[in-house]
Amino acid sequence: MTVTAFWEKKMQFEKELCEGMKCVKIYGRYHGEKTFPSLNNLLADYGSNPHKGNGTKQKFQNICINEIRSQLRKWKAEHPVILHYYFYEPQKGKVRDRMNIYAFADKCFEDGLVKCGVIVDDNPKYLLNATHDFFRTSGTPGFEVYIEEIDEDMLTIPFGEEM
Repeated sequence: MTVTAFWEKKMQFEKELCEGMKCVKIYGRYHGEKTFPSLNNLLADYGSNPHKGNGTKQKFQNICINEIRSQLRKWKAEHPVILHYYFYEPQKGKVRDRMNIYAFADKCFEDGLVKCGVIVDDNPKYLLNATHDFFRTSGTPGFEVYIEEIDEDMLTIPFGEEM
């Protein structure tokens, strides 16, 4: 598949996916050539100085908060949600551990959703699950989060409970 065909297919997929969902897009080089640091970077900051680690977490959480506020405005989820992440890592440079990238971005984004009042809490009652996919890009790195609300009537019976 050519690069152009890939992006056309991706744009069509996004259009279909976004229908009925809210989306927050965070693009930029906030951490060198990357959008966000990985969990390993955060742990290294905490290891060198707890205040530095907290500063790193707060900085990237604030980026999420600013994007959530500007893109979702005052929208609030009325039902539990599933977050669908799409990461776009730079084509050039070292390939980073996907789970470390996801873990840090997810923590900042979920905390941002709570601080903005989009969800009440980031516990399983309000945040059911999250998915993530990774792509390499020659363009600006970033990630997109699609927020899917799940009607309570569609939820399955919790494990261990009878009908």
